[in-house]
Amino acid sequence: MKKINIFFYLILIMCFSINSSEKIYYDSDIFLDVGNSLEIEFLKDGELYFTNNNCIIKKIDIELAFNDTEKKNGLKYRSDLKENRGMLFLLKNKDEYKDINMNNVRIPLDIVYINQLNTVVFVNKHVIPMKNIEIINFSYPIKYVLEINAGMSNKWGIKEGITKITFK
Repeated sequence: MKKINIFFYLILIMCFSINSSEKIYYDSDIFLDVGNSLEIEFLKDGELYFTNNNCIIKKIDIELAFNDTEKKNGLKYRSDLKENRGMLFLLKNKDEYKDINMNNVRIPLDIVYINQLNTVVFVNKHVIPMKNIEIINFSYPIKYVLEINAGMSNKWGIKEGITKITFK
C-alpha cells in the first residue's frame, strides 16, 4: 500500500511539473507575440508629386523615414496603408537601400527606387509581406526609396526612366 501511495504522489508531482512548464512557455510566448499586436499609425510629413513629361500624374501623402530608427521600422507593424499614401526613405549612402526589408511588414507593397535626379529607376512590384526582398545592385546611387501599396505603380502610371518625383 505504501508503494502505491508513493507512486501516486510521484505521478501527481510529474503532472504538476508538466503543467507548470507549459504555463511558463505560454507566459513567455505572450512577450514574443507583442509585435503581432503592435499597430503604428501613419503620420503625414508632406506631399509627393509624380510627373511624367512635366505633367503631374498623381499626388500622395508621405511619411518620411530619415533617421535610422524610422528607416529600420519603415511600414512595419501596420495593418493597412490608404491608397494615396506612402513612405519615402531618404537615403544617406549609395548602399543603404539594401537594408530595407519586409520583415514584420503586413501589407504587400510596390517598392520604388529613385536616383539622385529624382527619376524612378526601378519598381519592385507586388512585394510579398514578411518575405526577404531580393537585393538589387544598381550601378548608380539610389537617393530615395518609396513604399506604396502593391499595384499602385501600375494604376498611377509610374514608369521607370520617365516618372520623376518632387515633394514638399
